[in-house]
Amino acid sequence: MNPSIRKRLLIILLSATTLVYGVSTVKTYLDGRHDVTELLDAQLAQAAHALHALSMHELFEQLAYEAQLNASGDAGVARKITPQVHKYEQPVAFQIWLGGEKLAVRSVNAPAHPLSLIDDVFADRVIDGQVWRVYSAWNSEHTIKVHVGELLVVRDNLADLLATHNVTTYVISLPMLALLIWLGVRHAMDPLQRIAAEVGGREFDNLKGLDIKGVPLEAKPLVEALNGLFQRLQLSFDNVRSFTGNAAHELRTPLAALKTHAQVGRGQKDYDGAIAALDYVIDDVNRAIHLVEQMLTIARLDPESQLLKMEDVDLCDIAQEEMAVMGIIALEKDVQLHLQCECNHMARGKSALLATLIRNLVGNGIRYTRDAGQVHVTIDEDQNQIVMRVADDGPGISPAEREKVFERFYRSTETNTKANGSGLGLSIVRRIIELHGASISLDESALGGLLVEVRLQAGIPRRQTHTRSKLAG
Repeated sequence: MNPSIRKRLLIILLSATTLVYGVSTVKTYLDGRHDVTELLDAQLAQAAHALHALSMHELFEQLAYEAQLNASGDAGVARKITPQVHKYEQPVAFQIWLGGEKLAVRSVNAPAHPLSLIDDVFADRVIDGQVWRVYSAWNSEHTIKVHVGELLVVRDNLADLLATHNVTTYVISLPMLALLIWLGVRHAMDPLQRIAAEVGGREFDNLKGLDIKGVPLEAKPLVEALNGLFQRLQLSFDNVRSFTGNAAHELRTPLAALKTHAQVGRGQKDYDGAIAALDYVIDDVNRAIHLVEQMLTIARLDPESQLLKMEDVDLCDIAQEEMAVMGIIALEKDVQLHLQCECNHMARGKSALLATLIRNLVGNGIRYTRDAGQVHVTIDEDQNQIVMRVADDGPGISPAEREKVFERFYRSTETNTKANGSGLGLSIVRRIIELHGASISLDESALGGLLVEVRLQAGIPRRQTHTRSKLAG
């Protein structure tokens, strides 16, 4: 099953957003409770200090009154003091102790025994089965001690309420954000949907480039790659049409000649005439076979999918093997083949293709040179390159035609017209050169004919060097 970019983006974005929102929500809730706790603790401390200031005058009067009662012998009156009404009575419970031992004033909701057991420290304490948050502090004279406290359940309810309000904002905004993300991803994917619709609705022969206007920056390389592919496909289709047309034209000639010579042979009354006609038939068949072989070779070299994995090959050994095979053809024309190799390194390439290259170059030299002529092959080095030169003493090729002869089915008007060439040999050579990233050039040879120079990348050192041989003739 093919993955969906839209679904993948939605899953990633929504998961990341939910995770971040979840962590933020938990942190906000915990921070909210902590902040409320700190705020309420500060409120307790402020209440204690405020009670010191606001109750000082009343307490001094109470102390004077108790002193008079003690002097008159009337004891126990202080224990029956009516709780005073104070603005901090709710929800903060408070106690005011004289000397830290006698309860002078307490709020209605405060217990009769001390709220806090530790001075100047916030603490949680269980009193009468209820948990209190308590705090106590002395005045500056250390004569009055104030205890303040709140029920912990009241504080927790308040903290939960405030923290829940903050969390509710996150919970409400998350679905809205998810909807906006979904709409944004859908809108961002619209250009790709448009490109897909445009490509899907095309006719098979419509290879025009796609319009990159309005295409997102991330999708632009993909569209440009598609346009490059369309361009290469168009070029390939044009080559196929051209190749097919040229091949049909080239095959028509040997087939027509074959038919003519066969008809002539059929009409011959004497043996010698029939044999002569059959010889022509054999020549025409050989020419057709050569043409078909060349066409199959170049067809195999055409696809761009044939990416080469370069190897280190011994060009001298390949040349010696191929020229030994070509020696049979050279003997028919009494052409002398010479190979000279002064190369210390291997060549980078594919041995099968390089063998085809040498076979075509040497074959062209044999085919177009004069009878009893010569074809010399030399292989040496120039810096980091392997240089192979193929020279003959044939008619050569004029500078004006040296580029044209690499075109398919092109045959020079200056060469030997009796040669059974197909016009594909040098086209095959050029394609092999392109696949190897090498170079080729044509010039006039020292023998008076054509000089073909091929330059390949050098590889590792070779074992055998300085090969000189005369292979035929």
